[in-house]
Amino acid sequence: MWYSTQRHIAYCERCVDSGETLGGLGQARCFTTGEELDYLGSSNTAQPFWDRLGVFFRYPLKQDSLLVIAVFMVLTWVLVGLTDITSFVFFLIGGLLLLACITRYGFMIIEHTAEGRFDPPTLQETFSESGFSVLFQQVVVQLVFAGFTILVAMLNSSFLDVLANALVIFVAPASMMILATEKSISSAISPAAISHLIRGIGWSYLLLYAFLFLLLGAEAALFEVFAEELSAELFIPVFVGVTLYFLMVGYHLMGYVIFQYQSEIGFIAEDQQARERRRRTVEPVDAKSEILVKEGQYQQAAEVLTRYLMANPNSVRHHDKLSRLLLAMGDKEQALAHGQRYMTVLNGLGDDSRLYFLFGSYQALDPAFTPDDPDVVLNLAQQYFNRGKYKPVCQLLANLHKSAPHYDRIPEAYLLMARALVEGFQHTQKATQYLKFIKAKYPDFKEMAEVDQLLAQCGA
Repeated sequence: MWYSTQRHIAYCERCVDSGETLGGLGQARCFTTGEELDYLGSSNTAQPFWDRLGVFFRYPLKQDSLLVIAVFMVLTWVLVGLTDITSFVFFLIGGLLLLACITRYGFMIIEHTAEGRFDPPTLQETFSESGFSVLFQQVVVQLVFAGFTILVAMLNSSFLDVLANALVIFVAPASMMILATEKSISSAISPAAISHLIRGIGWSYLLLYAFLFLLLGAEAALFEVFAEELSAELFIPVFVGVTLYFLMVGYHLMGYVIFQYQSEIGFIAEDQQARERRRRTVEPVDAKSEILVKEGQYQQAAEVLTRYLMANPNSVRHHDKLSRLLLAMGDKEQALAHGQRYMTVLNGLGDDSRLYFLFGSYQALDPAFTPDDPDVVLNLAQQYFNRGKYKPVCQLLANLHKSAPHYDRIPEAYLLMARALVEGFQHTQKATQYLKFIKAKYPDFKEMAEVDQLLAQCGA
């Protein structure tokens, strides 16, 4: 969606000009006024996150995320199994590596979802680069918040101590969301940035916070039920797997909240389905012509389509749009002139049915209208004959040898004319004149046997 700050009008992707129609990059302009527009992404189409909770819980069950969970569980099981034969230092380094990768994967989920990509990051993306920078940033942010609570505790006030801890816990999701999207420690701990995000999300932030709190409670309850049933060697790998599942749900939820409230918090994104749908369906000429029609500028819309068809003469879809527009405008001269070109295109493509009904539209506008292309004339005459409408056949084919003297299918046309005269009107004398014309002018006509048979039927 795009927005005009001057006119306070929202525009869809079909109503803007320039590279914005291919993905939100560059500067979009209104087709009619030329003013620059602000891109709002897909926030207007985003479903509220509380209406798609089931999608969040299914997110970790996709193939890529299940593979990541399985890999981390196996690595944890191997690391635990090696504790008896390796030193504590090795165990610590291995644990930090796993933690860095898990942290990186979680932040990738937030980033991908915020950008409108609703499929989990792949295993290859997870290990494509080190996660220590992300882990370091997260640790620094947590240390800053811990330092804040320690400083407050030094004031020896129980009320302020409780208030400080509650505040840190409350802003933690917002800080994490900022860190994942901006990758900046200063922004993640900035009171201004955090308050801006929370104000942008509004009361829904409280709902987000409640859902995240319930996720932590669900994970703890699950382990309390099954902890005693697991052996010591399986406990840690299973703990890692279950924790990863709930973390993925939470990270995906936080990323989606950024996506849903992007215009309010100043983050621009577009969901993948909308992006692909627009790239597949929207062409600038369609967008411009449609918005001009909506604005009542019919002649300008017709000129846009005419210029496009000069470069793309075989585009039936745009010929059809121009034809409908000109007929609706009642512009007889332009409609019939375009009709000559359009019918030739349809005839060349073999679209006989569309050609037949299109000719009817032009005849309704001008009963004397006749195609200039003799191939189109013969095609229409054959269709009328097959439908038992003999009068239009005779009207179309009359004097064809004069209007198109070099047309190589004149004997075929006049044989059809003679059949229409005989079957439709029993005008055998006039039919005989056309048949004798064929025999005299086109002695090598391949259907001469049918000509002779029809002559005999006429008594000639």
